[in-house]
Amino acid sequence: MSAAERFSPDWVSPPGDTIRDALACRDLTPDFLCQELGLSRTATDKLLVGDLFIDTELADGLATTLGASRQFWLSREFLYRERLGTQVQSAAPVDFATFKSELPLKDMRAFGWLKDFTELSGDQALKAFFEDTPGDWQRSGPCLAEQVRFRTSFAHKSNPAAVAAWLRQGVRSARRVNCAPWDAEKLRAALPAIRNLVRTKKPAEFFPKLVAIGQACGVAIVFVRTPAGCRASGATHFEAADKAIIQLSFRYRADDHFWFTVFHEIGHLLLHPTSPLFVEGQDYEMTEEESEANRFASSILIPAEFEDDLRTVRRDFRALARLAKRVGVSAGILVGQMQNRGLLQHHQMNFLKERYDWTDVADFTL
Repeated sequence: MSAAERFSPDWVSPPGDTIRDALACRDLTPDFLCQELGLSRTATDKLLVGDLFIDTELADGLATTLGASRQFWLSREFLYRERLGTQVQSAAPVDFATFKSELPLKDMRAFGWLKDFTELSGDQALKAFFEDTPGDWQRSGPCLAEQVRFRTSFAHKSNPAAVAAWLRQGVRSARRVNCAPWDAEKLRAALPAIRNLVRTKKPAEFFPKLVAIGQACGVAIVFVRTPAGCRASGATHFEAADKAIIQLSFRYRADDHFWFTVFHEIGHLLLHPTSPLFVEGQDYEMTEEESEANRFASSILIPAEFEDDLRTVRRDFRALARLAKRVGVSAGILVGQMQNRGLLQHHQMNFLKERYDWTDVADFTL
């Protein structure tokens, strides 16, 4: 396994070190950076030594001035704080009452997320849900919500606090999944075995097999239903250096969406192992990393040798079913991929997609 494929980024140094290198490569000075970012010299000095938090606005300024993407600078900041063991926060700590008011409490209770804390009072139970150690609810609550907010598009409809709660439940669920140490090479080698599952219709048959493959590769694959305010279809993050998490929601309850999301998340693990968090859904920015994961998923589902067939196949359900069998995917996946490529309109041939009901996946809901 190469060093690049392990989740062990050598980023103990502050983001300011990367900024200094970028300035030197471009023969620029800190004074120039002050002017471009609209910062005082004191604030710039703090930025260079890691004492000034890189928020969304500052990440945009760095991307414009020095290159790389907004997400690169946010991830650089996040990982630095993670390695230091400090909280990632963009302003003063959020008071608990404010954070609580944004949580989807009704669904959190209905989904059983708080059942392990019944002996605690309401607020204490909520804090315990977000805590690994007493008092650190800020880190897995408001600070995680802030990371979600960074990745949300300006037209977002998701509530970052609801997404943070969903992600936190994913971490808690993943801790019940015993895994071998994270191994990117094993995961890459397991891709054919995972792809062989895509024609299996019933979640009760394919989901345990998918989870078992993930366990062998150091990936806890968990299904967590989304609460109100969370529109995510999937997420990828690391619980620890040796354990990755792929979190799925079955939000769209169709086979094409589900399997595309699975391979999209796997793509993130293999292509972007040093990034701390990816959340998928219509509310999130289409970064270069997301585009790369999309291309990865598409190439797994529809190998390059079948691309011409997608364009020339007769738009008839029998012909599509025959082609799907040749490709080795379900007819619904084939239709979804043709829709994504603009070869079918999004309302066409949807009856070929396998639809899941909540009762199909209730046994796997965490």
